[in-house]
Amino acid sequence: MKMFLRRIRDIVEMSGQRDMESLIRDMKAGDHICIIYDDDAEWRNTLIPFMVDGLRRGERCLYICSERTADTVREELGREVPVDEFEADGRLRIMDDSDAYTDGGVFDPERMVALLESETRKAVSEGFSALRVTGEMDWVLKGLPGSERLIEYENMLNNFFPGSDCLAICQYRRSLFSPEIIRGVLLTHPLVVWNSMVYRNPYYVRPEILLRGVRSEMEVDMWLENIRRENELLCSLENLMYLYEAFIDHNPGIVFLKDSGGRYILANSSFSEVFGVDDVTGKTDPELMNRRAAEACRRSDMAALRDGESYTEEEVHGRVYGVYKFRVELPGGELGVGGFALDITDKKIHEMEVETSRNNFLGIVENSPEPMMIVDLEGVLLYSNPAARKFFDWPPGYRGKHIGIPLSRELQEVKVLTADSEVRVAEMMITDTVWEGRESLLIRLHDITRLREYEESLRRSLDEKDVMLREIHHRVKNNLQIISSLLNLQRYHLEDGRAAEALRDSVTRIKSMAMIHEKIYQTENMAHVNFREYMEDLLSELRSNYPSMDIRFQFKLEDVDLSINQAIPCGLIVNEAVTNALKHAFPGGSGEVRISMRRVGDSMEVTIADDGVGLPESFDPSVDGGLGMDLMLNLAAQLEGEVTIDGSDGVRVALRFPLEPVEEPS
Repeated sequence: MKMFLRRIRDIVEMSGQRDMESLIRDMKAGDHICIIYDDDAEWRNTLIPFMVDGLRRGERCLYICSERTADTVREELGREVPVDEFEADGRLRIMDDSDAYTDGGVFDPERMVALLESETRKAVSEGFSALRVTGEMDWVLKGLPGSERLIEYENMLNNFFPGSDCLAICQYRRSLFSPEIIRGVLLTHPLVVWNSMVYRNPYYVRPEILLRGVRSEMEVDMWLENIRRENELLCSLENLMYLYEAFIDHNPGIVFLKDSGGRYILANSSFSEVFGVDDVTGKTDPELMNRRAAEACRRSDMAALRDGESYTEEEVHGRVYGVYKFRVELPGGELGVGGFALDITDKKIHEMEVETSRNNFLGIVENSPEPMMIVDLEGVLLYSNPAARKFFDWPPGYRGKHIGIPLSRELQEVKVLTADSEVRVAEMMITDTVWEGRESLLIRLHDITRLREYEESLRRSLDEKDVMLREIHHRVKNNLQIISSLLNLQRYHLEDGRAAEALRDSVTRIKSMAMIHEKIYQTENMAHVNFREYMEDLLSELRSNYPSMDIRFQFKLEDVDLSINQAIPCGLIVNEAVTNALKHAFPGGSGEVRISMRRVGDSMEVTIADDGVGLPESFDPSVDGGLGMDLMLNLAAQLEGEVTIDGSDGVRVALRFPLEPVEEPS
């Protein structure tokens, strides 16, 4: 049936038209379309959605300008998407025709096709799903060498696009081009957009025919091909109509279609046999059945129109029919009701037999050690076995009351306070069943009271461990602060300036580690630390060490969580880089330090840059650097990352390392 309906849809598409919105939604790699438009509004309503759809699908989008400027295209796209961001990360490229079609002042179709092939491969290799291209074609009117090969180029594209990861729309403003060019354009595009509608082009000629020879032979081949296609279309429609009528009339079930007013549009022979009417066209249910049945049919019709579908069981002439109805969009946009009905009399008899067997099955349920009960769809108790009555402390014969438990199909837990004030916990499972001829729910309980008591014991043990870990981190922080204070005291008694400076650097390093432990024991989750908050505190601490300097800090920090194994070495590297900048970059006492931190895929990138005096041209960090430089290089290796130092324009220290998965606490 699905293949049958799909074939009908394909034929309708071959002979008809589509709206622009559905075309853009359904376009895929390999499609080659042209748009022939009359004004800017039509251009905007077609090409802007085309580009926006590609950007949202994860395709690289390329726009080639000629009539319009790149700024005009950016302005129009900017109403829908962040153009600057997309251009910066390579999702969007806007080119001039002189950089694409007429590079070097000459149009070469082979070179242009090669450019599309190259850009497509590049886009896919960089992770984009496809390359989406649109170009303004009025560049051909400039009369540059090679422009006369436009139609040849369009035809070459029909060999390039099938099977490629590229799709394109070629733009032609109708008022700019001669009828001869428009004629050639129609010959080379299988799909044409005109007046904001999409047409399957009957004048399209396959590349192998178009390139075959002189124009007269080409036109003969074209018209013969059109005649063949039209004949195949008519034959297919006739065959499908025959199959459709045969399918409807030979269907053993009742098949029908009504309009929104309940008037029958068609019905098969099975319908006529049941109701004894040869032609039901234009008739309504009150004309075919008794008042009660007609009212029931009308209610199910309205349910199908409202909800999309409905199912009822109705009795006609002593037989029971299951009637399924569904909403249908009729030609012209009106809604109607389609449906089919099957004789389910034998099925209903079988259900009665099953009900008898179910009653026998209750003997097993009565002896089940697990609580089991049956409720209606509102949660009112219809039946409970002895185990359930014991679990809930219900008296014998208890029923007709709401059980007071949310009826969710998902596995859930319930707690019950027994008569002796004991809390019992059980897992509750709900399945559909039938009880006394109506839809009901079977509820099964599994007592897990002892399991939950054991879990609570484990939870208390984990809480104790958490308290102990917080105390450890707190004591480590305190011990590091004591060490820092001792080093500061020692520094004040040193006369050697270099030694005192070295102790001062050691103090800042120890403080950076102490701050990590402080952050960890202050957070609920001790598996990781919010490194942005840590960076803000660290930079404030470092800035306070140089109160006499006029140093401006600029931050661009993302929220990133790091484990303690990565937070400490990363914090030490930041400490070294910022300290070096404050100590050495600004001999005049003023300047700016820019710090950024961001997640890049599965890695983290930290950059510290200043606008100071920079480094000597021959400076080599691995040879000429001191202890601080060695620390940064060794700590970067510990992080399995790398640190780069550029001193050509100020100093820029860039650290990049892979992020460890952050483990959540148990």
